[in-house]
This record gives sequence, C-alpha cells and structure tokens, in this order.
Amino acid sequence: MSAIKETIPLRIDRNFEAPSVPLVLTRILQILDDDSSSARELEELILHDPSLSARLLRLANSAFYSFRHDVKSISHAMALLGLNLVKSLAIGVNIFESFTRGMKKEAGQINKLWMHSFGTALLAQDIWTRRVGRREGEFAFLCGLLHDLGKIVFFKCDPTNYSKIFAKEKKEEEPDISTLEDEAYGMDHAASGAMLAKHWGLPPELAVVIRQHHTAASTGNTLAAAIAVSDMLVRRAQIGYDGDCERTSEIEKLQALLKMPPEELDRLAALAEEKRSAVDEFFL
Repeated sequence: MSAIKETIPLRIDRNFEAPSVPLVLTRILQILDDDSSSARELEELILHDPSLSARLLRLANSAFYSFRHDVKSISHAMALLGLNLVKSLAIGVNIFESFTRGMKKEAGQINKLWMHSFGTALLAQDIWTRRVGRREGEFAFLCGLLHDLGKIVFFKCDPTNYSKIFAKEKKEEEPDISTLEDEAYGMDHAASGAMLAKHWGLPPELAVVIRQHHTAASTGNTLAAAIAVSDMLVRRAQIGYDGDCERTSEIEKLQALLKMPPEELDRLAALAEEKRSAVDEFFL
C-alpha cells in the first residue's frame, strides 16, 4: 500500500456527491443544446462575465491566433474564432476558473493542468479537423480541453491529498496517476470525469471520450484516440503538467487506429513544441 493512499481518508465511489454546475456554465450549455440560439445570446452571456470576457479577448489576441488586427470585442472574437470554438473556450474557462476559485496552493497545480489541457485541445483540433472537418475539429477541441475533467473533481473533493498524488514524481515503470487515483478513491479521473460530464448534461459523446481517452486503443474510439495522441505529445513537449510522466507504450496502436503515418506524428510533435511558448506566455 502506498504512503499516499494511507494518508487519504476520503473515498469517492459511485455515490459521490458531484460538484454543482457553475451558474454561467448552465446557460452556456443551454445555448450549446439549442440550435435556435444565436451568436448574440452567447455574446451577451459572455459580456455579463467580466473574467470570461477578458480571458477570451486575451486569447483571441494571443500568439495562438495571428490575426492581422487587434481583437477588441467579443463579437469580433466570435467572428474570427467561430461560434463553436468560442462556446468550447467559454465552457473550459468557466469550469477551470470556477474550480480554482477559493483554492490556495492547489490553484497553481490546476493552472498547470489547464495549460496541459489547452495544449491537448489545440493538437486534437488539428488532428480531427484534417480528418473530419472544421466543425468536428471544434468539438475535438472541447474534448481535449475537458479530457482531464475528473482530476478537477478530485481537486475539488479532496484538495490537500489529491495535490500530493498529482505532484508525486512518477516514472514510466511505476504506477501511473490513474492507478494511484483508483487506489485512493475507487475510480480514476477518466471515470469521475465521465460521471461529472453526464451529471452536468455535457454532450454524451464528450462523456464517452473522457471515459475512454486512456483506453481508446482497446475500445476503437477514434476521437478518443486523437485525444490520447495529443495528450501524449503535449506531455512530451512539457506543456503544463497533468500529474503523470510520458508513457508511450500504446502510441503505435493509436497511430494504427487513426491511420496516422510517422510523418504526421512528427509534424504534431513539432506543432506541440511550437505552441509551448505561446501557452506559457498566455497562462503564466
């Protein structure tokens, strides 16, 4: 039994009390689910949240998107980035900021997880857009952004002890973070994240991807495989930190599932390296 497990008095199981959905997120999800909702409705919602507005404008003007002119309004950002991408960003920003609020030392760890998740989202969007199209690529961005949602659950429910699991140095031959979570809580972050996604009414396909992003090679879920490859490459590029070390044992199976040639994997690895400084600049 690990020393970390012995220090944890809490077990999260199927009856755990899920964190309540952030208020702004409730309305964003309503807009996401309503095909008749307009861009103007989303813009008004974002404008009523100064923190969210500032974050989106800063993002639109960041090195991620080299627009020719400064983006000075939410409507301009939405026109340039696309409605679906802005929805995804609004969901991600709202979740991470809501869960970080009130945290002390754990806030820094969650911010590094946010950096890792954002990098994963960028690569997943690239992979999926090239395969399926822009709209589906924007959904892959959301999946990448929230693939580690379950870790936020553990930070929220057991911040002091989970921060020890998250921060513990892990080597490839040692138990990974999912194993340590399962020992401590009776489930790993993939399971808890999928449960929370369902509880909050996030898109069902998103919950499936969250649940399978570590088992895509065996389930045959190609979108989850795209997230898994992105996750690995972002970890290798050391963009943020997700509480684990680089584990590459299934990369060839994932490549085969995605029909991804070696040169595409090399291109994605280079893209991750290229985006690292932009992520650092934006989040730090």
